[in-house]
Amino acid sequence: MDRIYFVDNPWPNGHPIINFEWSAHFKYKEGDELAGKVGLYFDFHLETADYYKEDDENEDDDNDEAVSDWKSKIVWNNYHSCTLSSTEWDNKGFLVGSDKAPFNPETLDGKEFRIDFLSKDEQEDLDLDLTAFDVYLLGHDAAAFHTIKFTKIEGSTYQIDWKGKLALAYVADYEFRYDFHTFISSVSFKGITIPDELTDDKAYELLERFISKPSLFEMQNDNGKRQFVLK
Repeated sequence: MDRIYFVDNPWPNGHPIINFEWSAHFKYKEGDELAGKVGLYFDFHLETADYYKEDDENEDDDNDEAVSDWKSKIVWNNYHSCTLSSTEWDNKGFLVGSDKAPFNPETLDGKEFRIDFLSKDEQEDLDLDLTAFDVYLLGHDAAAFHTIKFTKIEGSTYQIDWKGKLALAYVADYEFRYDFHTFISSVSFKGITIPDELTDDKAYELLERFISKPSLFEMQNDNGKRQFVLK
């Protein structure tokens, strides 16, 4: 089972990941166009087991009342588990294909993306609506400074090496002082979600607009839920 590590939290061996999904969606609406955000976006959704899942029942919790929230098992256990996602609360994600640089699936192997490397001003005036991922960690916190590398195994199955930084925004601490790292050993691309509002023709237009080799994809319809999947 893959794991995620929050550096210097009370569990140096990390936490089991019980769900990880990799998909994509198009941004294409007028507001996205005006904001310069149209394109193909990758999505990740990660869920952990309860923080305390692997604890010994006889193990003592924190004895030092002065320990910081980050190092306190009691504090972590109050929030149960982590969800790190671009889809759970909103359609966010990170741009992989645009009008100027359409996405080419054949060049994904070995590719590394750097996402939300915020300037000092952007950190001081943090707008969580603009970051690629939301996170529930010790409350609804913030994630940025992501480095994500893809390594192909076979077909549409890849390993994903993901590092990033966290800020405890839930308690109004917006400094990205905490590191996380996960290595997803094997995950298959689920496909590009097609919303109900799009006709098939319009969906194919977007595929041809933002992907350099649209012939690598085909539309799949599962009980009315459509998506483009790799052939």
